[in-house]
Amino acid sequence: MKNINKIQTGISGLDKMLDGGLIPERPYIISGPPGAGKTTLGMQFLMEGIRKGERVLFIALQEPVNEIKFNMDSLKLNVANIEILDANSDVRRYEPTPVMEISSKSRVQKIKNVQEYIRKTPRFKSTVVSVHSLQTTLKTEFRNTRYGRIVIDSLTALKYFCMSGEEDILLQSFLRFLSESKMTSLLTVETPENYVLSPEMFLARGEIRLHKFRENSRIMRMISVEKFRGSEHDERAYPMEIKKGEGVVVHGVEEKG
Repeated sequence: MKNINKIQTGISGLDKMLDGGLIPERPYIISGPPGAGKTTLGMQFLMEGIRKGERVLFIALQEPVNEIKFNMDSLKLNVANIEILDANSDVRRYEPTPVMEISSKSRVQKIKNVQEYIRKTPRFKSTVVSVHSLQTTLKTEFRNTRYGRIVIDSLTALKYFCMSGEEDILLQSFLRFLSESKMTSLLTVETPENYVLSPEMFLARGEIRLHKFRENSRIMRMISVEKFRGSEHDERAYPMEIKKGEGVVVHGVEEKG
């Protein structure tokens, strides 16, 4: 598979596990429990894109963008020029209140321009998010800007907003839309203990899984490639850590001969 023009993730050990990197223009899942490093890995993937001269986009669905900026600053990762879309849903009121979907207002900005305070819920109109509204927003954004890489954090949060009973069909359509948009996308998914494989795990072209567990008094982390269609890959799990100034670091992966 050496003839495939792969793109690097920005994490050397992971790229070795992926036999050189990801096949471009496909959607991939980054799964793992809370605190495993999914957002950090996604940011490193986008930082690598900027180093390659690409436009990149981080779509925040789970954490307020000011908290994401603070967390990355705490890790001393240079994410300042990554563009970010605040797709967090506003707090819904109990009384009937007119709402607007995210598709009616785009909030793409560079992370360095994110304010320190959380965006407030509008007094008269609250923003709601669904698979459909996010896809509509991205269609508009992609017509105006050509992105090479995007990260959606998280697909789990997006599913919680979609209560129509048609989540699986909508997610299948959304993943197909990402593929047809001809950009490489990472979508984070929360995987609690004893989780059941969800449809997006089967629909995505690959899954990189982050493991987090306690060994005595220490938190241990591992990383594995559970699926990678169209390419050879290392199926073993390797130790990893999250380091200041570096982010996710994978240990023990040997270069193929």
